[in-house]
Amino acid sequence: MKIATRTLLPLACAALLGNAQAQTAPEGASPWSLAVGPAHLAFSTKADLYAGGPVPGAGVHASSTKVLGVEIGYSFTPHWMARLDIAADPVHTNLTGTGNIAALGKLSHASVGPAILTMNYTPGMWGPIRPYFGGGMVYMKVFSTSSYALQNVKADNAFGGSFRIGAELPLRDGYSLDLSVQKLYLKTNITATMGGAPVTASVRLDPLVTLLAVRKQF
Repeated sequence: MKIATRTLLPLACAALLGNAQAQTAPEGASPWSLAVGPAHLAFSTKADLYAGGPVPGAGVHASSTKVLGVEIGYSFTPHWMARLDIAADPVHTNLTGTGNIAALGKLSHASVGPAILTMNYTPGMWGPIRPYFGGGMVYMKVFSTSSYALQNVKADNAFGGSFRIGAELPLRDGYSLDLSVQKLYLKTNITATMGGAPVTASVRLDPLVTLLAVRKQF
């Protein structure tokens, strides 16, 4: 029995390792992949408002939204992959007042486009899934803003950081199911007027982005 165990255990480990390597980097596969699926953005806003001076107790809330997420991946090695995430359509969010300015209601509407570039590491297959984690940078382009309680609203484009965790479930023919969660750290400056008086705000958006996508390895 000891001889059989000593013989079978290395063979089983070799078979599992070979299976994981085969699923991680199939022979002849391109390093490029494309993933598409729904993405949910939940903003975690914090703002400092100034109207001739600090406005204590005032805050801003950015509404959550859903978009179609697109991700381009490039595998440098079986363990390292760069991922570029964009939204297929502009991200729309409503900015509303909270705290001492809650009575103002909707302050503005913004359309933005985030682009997230991360480097990700995977230790390989853990059973049927391939976990990964990574980090990088995000750039947010502000396409347009609309006026409501605030007029002449302008928001700056912004750079920030990103941290990500996720897991892939390999399927067949180069396809896989990919679920990831990213925390973005974004801060923008807003200028506006209200009743002709200048208003400025430093707003942290810091969205949590959840993406469920189907990936194709080419």
